Amino acid sequence: MKKSLLLSSILALGSLSAAAQCPDGESEVVVNVTLDRYGSEISWSLTGPGGTPVYAEGDGYTDEAANGEYPIDPISVCVPQGTQIIFNAEDGYGDGWCCSYGDGGYSVTVDGVEVASGGSFGAEQVSSVFLGTDLALSGLTMESVVAQGDLTISGTVVNAGITEITSFDLSYTVDNGTAVSTTVNATVAPGETYEFSHPTPWNATLGSHDLAVNVSGVTGDGVTDNDAIDGGVGVASQSVQRTAIIEQFTSSTCPPCASLNVTFGPTLTGLNVNDPSSNIAVIKYHMNWPAPGNDPSYNPDGNTRKSYYGVTGIPDLFIDGKAMQSVAADYIQDEAARNAFVDLQLNYWTSGNTINVTADVTPYWAYSGTHKLHIGIVENGYDYAASTTTQDEFHYIQRKMMPNGQGNTLSAFEAGTTQTVNQQYTMAFGSPAQGNYQAWDGGMEDLTVVAFIQNNSTKEIVQAAIAPVAVGMQENEAAGNLRVFPNPTNGTVNLAFDASMQSGKATIEVFNALGERVFGTTRALNGGAQREALDLSDLNSGVYFVNISADGFRASRTINLTK
Repeated sequence: MKKSLLLSSILALGSLSAAAQCPDGESEVVVNVTLDRYGSEISWSLTGPGGTPVYAEGDGYTDEAANGEYPIDPISVCVPQGTQIIFNAEDGYGDGWCCSYGDGGYSVTVDGVEVASGGSFGAEQVSSVFLGTDLALSGLTMESVVAQGDLTISGTVVNAGITEITSFDLSYTVDNGTAVSTTVNATVAPGETYEFSHPTPWNATLGSHDLAVNVSGVTGDGVTDNDAIDGGVGVASQSVQRTAIIEQFTSSTCPPCASLNVTFGPTLTGLNVNDPSSNIAVIKYHMNWPAPGNDPSYNPDGNTRKSYYGVTGIPDLFIDGKAMQSVAADYIQDEAARNAFVDLQLNYWTSGNTINVTADVTPYWAYSGTHKLHIGIVENGYDYAASTTTQDEFHYIQRKMMPNGQGNTLSAFEAGTTQTVNQQYTMAFGSPAQGNYQAWDGGMEDLTVVAFIQNNSTKEIVQAAIAPVAVGMQENEAAGNLRVFPNPTNGTVNLAFDASMQSGKATIEVFNALGERVFGTTRALNGGAQREALDLSDLNSGVYFVNISADGFRASRTINLTK
């Protein structure tokens, strides 16, 4: 049963009924709550700022036997006009009220007008409403680091009051300079948001800048402390293409995970994820819950990542370190289309079942904070008939983080300065079980290496990478000294390596992403340091693989050709 509301607060304000009769100067606030299956996890409150006074609250609901929608009776209270109210929805398990176990949610109306709603969130969702007129600047949509040149100042305002707003003034200043102002004519209904773009761009120049954005000009705006946002903006020397990474927490014993995979799996396939030609990477960490909790792909490294994000319910998905707002392809593509200001070049070579990884990290902006490079060995796919759900085919599964789930701590970023991380791990195949890092029987060719650079405090991932896959060859230990530069290139690429033999020939071949040979040559070897310049200017932009083979030397690297 649901917990009784705080009658002392209710009696002070008036009636508690489905339709409160409010005196002059007060408005009727109605809370509608629909529970999902696990009502015991749900609680909510309607209060003033800071938690007082408490107008209404509820918790202690019962769990149901099946997923579904379980509405409770609407709660109606009278609140003085000119008051700010806070609706706080919480879920004890951390998976919100929708949609894994039923279409739960809430709505709040003031005098019959809906001003807040929700249900799909993590542990908590908070809505603030002023019983009067209030336009709030809720956020900016530009990145904290941007490229040089014209930058459109954009963001979102929300009507946090109960009266319609038809226009407002928008201004911004950079480094306390002259304000750049405009009037925005737009109708924003109570509870609705409006995305704005200032018509006058800022000519962003290299360096750190202070940006202040302000909204004003709304008659009777009753709350002024939400009218401005101040923050720093960094303008980097150059940008590079971003590779976005999706991290998913899942399990072979999780029915909602299987349900998600029906549509999400084909979406990832359609996006060509974890392919060298793609700029979208995926790594999935398998958990040891729910019951029976016997997923053989669960291992300590995945558990470390779970703890880092504070995951308490699955499926749970993150893209570039933040919670995913959608699993739609266009949302993922939009995230991957953002500029990046750190270059991550990732290569690996194999010797038997040993994977040797070299990662070069070059920032073009001196991001503050401690960053870590996480390197994951991912199994491309396997069938698991013992799954306790409808899903028995699994893809992009984390097998080992190198060296572990804590990652590799990087030195402080300095623009233009490259730092290199080397890691090595020997894989074992067959008999995967909880607690070990063994893969199934697909072999080395069924593995992919992905990596990502993450701010350890904010969790923001500034860049990711997909390791190149050797085309038709296995590398050896001598391959570690092969360097390819510049990369990306607009046509000419240099190869540098050491050859142990004093004579002989080396075969150099270039393949496209389809495995088609598009270039080939042979050259004599005289021992020692070698350099070869390749002219690829006749090829189309894209991802290519350069292979070198000679007596005692085999190596493959990825080339990103951009024109």
